[in-house]
Amino acid sequence: MSTGHDDEDDDVGARHSLPLPLIRHDGGGGRPAAPSAPPASGAPLTPSAPPLTPSAPPLARGPLDDDEPAVTQRSMASVRPFPLLRPTPPPATEEAPPPALLRVSDLRVSFTADGRVTRALDGVSFTVPRGRTVALVGESGCGKTVTALSILRLLPAPYAAIDGGSIELDGQDLLALGEREMRAVRGGKIGMIFQEPMTSLNPVYTVSAQIAEAVRLHLPMSRGDARLYAVSLLRKVGFPEPEVRANSYPHELSGGMRQRVMIAMALAPGPSLLIADEPTTALDMTTQAQILDLLERIKAETSMSLLLIAHDLAVVGELADEIVVLYAGVVVEQGPARNVLAAPSHPYTRALLRSIPARGFRPPRVRGQRALRLPTIPGGLPDLRDPPRGCRFSDRCDAVFDRCRVEPPDMYAVPPGTGRHAARCFLLAGPGRVGDEGAA
Repeated sequence: MSTGHDDEDDDVGARHSLPLPLIRHDGGGGRPAAPSAPPASGAPLTPSAPPLTPSAPPLARGPLDDDEPAVTQRSMASVRPFPLLRPTPPPATEEAPPPALLRVSDLRVSFTADGRVTRALDGVSFTVPRGRTVALVGESGCGKTVTALSILRLLPAPYAAIDGGSIELDGQDLLALGEREMRAVRGGKIGMIFQEPMTSLNPVYTVSAQIAEAVRLHLPMSRGDARLYAVSLLRKVGFPEPEVRANSYPHELSGGMRQRVMIAMALAPGPSLLIADEPTTALDMTTQAQILDLLERIKAETSMSLLLIAHDLAVVGELADEIVVLYAGVVVEQGPARNVLAAPSHPYTRALLRSIPARGFRPPRVRGQRALRLPTIPGGLPDLRDPPRGCRFSDRCDAVFDRCRVEPPDMYAVPPGTGRHAARCFLLAGPGRVGDEGAA
């Protein structure tokens, strides 16, 4: 199948790939500059690789370039158990997080349809520290993906609008940027792994052509060098025979392989922040574990920050340093992952954790007269066109009382009151209250 590009006929398999220049982000954010000095190892480029064109800067050996395979195949027996089944107790003293790379403050987003306004996000606030993973957790419809699209300013116009708040990346106000400036941020400074790779990839172009296009949008490379770089990226994300499979079309790949393509595309320009929207959805357990290992390894070796969007708390327990729990467009709990998982303080967070099967799904059985079933959360999300007057979880809460139905709660520090772990619940009312700005 022809792609319409004059470089599609190049024999990628016959050419060696360039080393992967994934760049560390220990220092400031933004798009990293190519290093001016050779790497400590002094490893040269592959001798058989074609010389770079004068317009492209030399690509240094990246921190992920080693002599070992990028990802090893794991059997079901090697998949790690879900950490949520035995949560680690929170530490007696909390370590202060690094400076914030991303800061979202009082974000408000609304959708308008048929003359009615739906408040999808209502005062969402959180931070993503440098080199850390922050997970946005909640059931479908709580506002996780809307938050990510708001950060990238990809909300569908004219139906959706950001009504208030601020989004800052490394001190730069993203809401104040023009569209041309924002295009440089998308992909360049912020990478995005979308939820469904089959609908995110173009079915009529090879995967290497699509990755190369993402590369050339942000890095000064020729078409040939961008194709070589794409093959190198595919190798580093665990693609088997990347020189050959680079010429594959999305429909020729499995779900796990398509997800690796999306990861390679997101990492291509060396972003300082990676947003992963449900990166393991619809993948089997073995492939899910491989994708999680890949994200964890890349984040650790590049000091990149990760904003993970998930409803699977087992995935969150694998990767997250901080957790932000969303419900019906508001933050109901946030704090260090170990604290939130070991001592959930909002009834919604506790209900989410109770609904995780401890030993897998089992059919209900009768012991005496009582059937044992997996706990579920009764009811559904409120209508955000007419949200409840008080707490948005009050109609489903097993600890509700009169005040919950008439007054919206603020965020309150969870004892011992350090301020980093907080929940939006009147059960915590009293000394140690924190404001609506959040607890991150």
